[in-house]
This record gives sequence, C-alpha cells and structure tokens, in this order.
Amino acid sequence: MQKYIHYDPSQEEIHSFHMQVSSDSGHHYYKIHLSELTEGQRKHISQRYGVTLNILESEPYLVLVRMIDI
Repeated sequence: MQKYIHYDPSQEEIHSFHMQVSSDSGHHYYKIHLSELTEGQRKHISQRYGVTLNILESEPYLVLVRMIDI
C-alpha cells in the first residue's frame, strides 16, 4: 500500500520503524515492513499518517511517498 505524505518522517521514525529509504527524481519513498512492527508502533503510524489499523494489520508493507519540492 502507498500513502502520500506532506512531510518526510523524522530520523527517529526512520530508525524506529526500520524504514527503507529511496528516492527518484520526483519522490522520496519510505518503505515499512508492517509484520516487523509492534502493536504500539502500528498505532503510532495509524495516527501520524492517517492509515487505519485494519489496513496496517492486513498489508505486508506500507510505502510513504513524498513529492520532492521543485
């Protein structure tokens, strides 16, 4: 699942959630393997990025996408 976001995650979030970070010419991508997260981490992501918990429990991963400012 992909979710477009307005701001990059903090360095603490990137580290805490073991995000795989990549970029192309127009976007930053933050891939999170949801099966590796605790219940508390899933709740944090749900609240912070507006993704419902049932999706976080059923999807294998979440990719947060932010368009790079031009």
